[in-house]
Amino acid sequence: MPDDNIILIDDQPMNAAFFGEVRRLTDFITPDALEVQNLYGILTKDIDDTIGKITACWKWVATQVKYVKFVRGKLTINGMTSWQNDYWQLPESTIRTRVGNCAVKSFLLTSLVRNGLSPDQVYCTLGNLYNGKPGGHAWLTLKLLGEECIMESTTPAAPPLVPAGAADRYEAVHYFNDSKVYAVEGKTQLIPMCDCYSTWLSDYLHWAYIESQKKSS
Repeated sequence: MPDDNIILIDDQPMNAAFFGEVRRLTDFITPDALEVQNLYGILTKDIDDTIGKITACWKWVATQVKYVKFVRGKLTINGMTSWQNDYWQLPESTIRTRVGNCAVKSFLLTSLVRNGLSPDQVYCTLGNLYNGKPGGHAWLTLKLLGEECIMESTTPAAPPLVPAGAADRYEAVHYFNDSKVYAVEGKTQLIPMCDCYSTWLSDYLHWAYIESQKKSS
């Protein structure tokens, strides 16, 4: 992560579950969940080097979790039903359902990789992807051997580790893991990230956009 315009922000509530349940950003990264630890152990068995373990985790998420643009679902309890058109699954649920959008897949991959790397080395990243029609996206940012890399969780067609300097189509706005949340000052996210995830995210990004316009005027 660049250091000159990154600010540490409070962990923020996200309304992306059922019945208005509020989870914070850090809640979606769960390296200590039993299902995540079990899968990490299976995927990295007999692999000695760190990059090999990370690559094994990336390959499983990229190939075994089906990518969809939105995870939609409903939950019915005692006759009461809650609908969620853009459901942010916890990683342990994604392991079972094997389906996820870019955010959900990145939550799982970050949680797996966190079993082998410290919190200062791996972050789930929310931002923008300028590839054809630009839009909001999620991926991983890692620090390995002094170099920053990104991991694209949605497709096995990309290399597992891409030097961040060569990934100029990726624009980071938020970095977070199970312990910290950062934001890039003056950056805002595009649809769908700014469209339907939470009031806070929309408000914050709107504020960041206004501030960036003030600075540029």
